[in-house]
Amino acid sequence: MSKTKSQQCYQVSRLQLIGWQAVVCCVVLMSCGLSPGVGAACTPQKDFVPVPEGQYERNYSSITTPGARPLGYDSGIIYYLGSNQPNPCIRVTGTEGSGRRVEVMVQTVPATLDICVRDSTQTEIDNCGSGTINLCQEASGDSVNFEFYCKTGCEAGDINFWYRFTVSPEGEDPEEWCFDRTGTDFPNTLGNVIPPNHVNNPVTRPPPTSGLSRLLPAWSSLFLMLVIAFLFSQ
Repeated sequence: MSKTKSQQCYQVSRLQLIGWQAVVCCVVLMSCGLSPGVGAACTPQKDFVPVPEGQYERNYSSITTPGARPLGYDSGIIYYLGSNQPNPCIRVTGTEGSGRRVEVMVQTVPATLDICVRDSTQTEIDNCGSGTINLCQEASGDSVNFEFYCKTGCEAGDINFWYRFTVSPEGEDPEEWCFDRTGTDFPNTLGNVIPPNHVNNPVTRPPPTSGLSRLLPAWSSLFLMLVIAFLFSQ
């Protein structure tokens, strides 16, 4: 009887130990910015609204300006580890058709931070960059959810970033379309706007000299030489 009780106590203790190990594992995952469902598809928080290229805003915009869409980009935030906020998840629509491509352009602010993006159906593929990301990939469905996240640097603070998705036009060769994309038009390539109250520092320049004033020293020297020659000739 005592042996049976000992076995039961041992089993209970072992179950408790396993339970505590599971709790510790979850805590470690959360502290690293992960979750037990890290491989699951993200839930889209908004749809990306494309801006026609002919309507791009080509003036510099601060990422803190509400509604700013420089060069068709939209803005997002990856919150620091410990904030318990989900990673940004954006849905791209209009990818119906065979072989359609999606160009993904990302730039952090400042453009020195590490950031990653992935198709939420391809969680084993990480597309990461320092400051910028430029990739062109085949759409995985009639709509695609893209998740933004980071692997390093998230503990230091929030990561603000610009992002833009462009879907290849229907009927065009998708591979050639990707090849022809420049992939260099990031928001920081736009010039800064001069503030309305900005005052330029005055530049002092010497007054212009006339041709006559430049000739006077030469004529004076010549006249002086003639006077001296005349005096010596006497």
